[in-house]
Amino acid sequence: MSTAARATAPRPATRLTDKQAWKPRLQVVRSPEPSRSLVPFLALCLGVLLCALVAALLLNTAMAVSSHRVHEQQIELAQLRETQAEMQARLDSAGSPSELRQRARSLGMVPAEATVYISVASQSIVSAVEGN
Repeated sequence: MSTAARATAPRPATRLTDKQAWKPRLQVVRSPEPSRSLVPFLALCLGVLLCALVAALLLNTAMAVSSHRVHEQQIELAQLRETQAEMQARLDSAGSPSELRQRARSLGMVPAEATVYISVASQSIVSAVEGN
């Protein structure tokens, strides 16, 4: 027989037994890998968000406290400047020649008759008229 005749020739039917015909064709199928849970990721995101909110709250509180301190110190500085201005005005008033003259008279002092200077180099008293 030639090869062409063999290829076209019907094959003898093989009879399967009942056990072989009924045998299902089964394969082992791998189970799908379990997906990772989103809970740890969401917990991390929530933690980062909470930390950011707490940090912003603390920063805002610190800034408010600093602002309050600055405001109080500005008020105190304004009061001190006002007190300084009042004291400077009193000092200027007390140091004026007319006020000094009045206070000296109230203490019993009299104006000097003549002005004289002491010369240390010559160890003598020099009058104001001679020095000019």
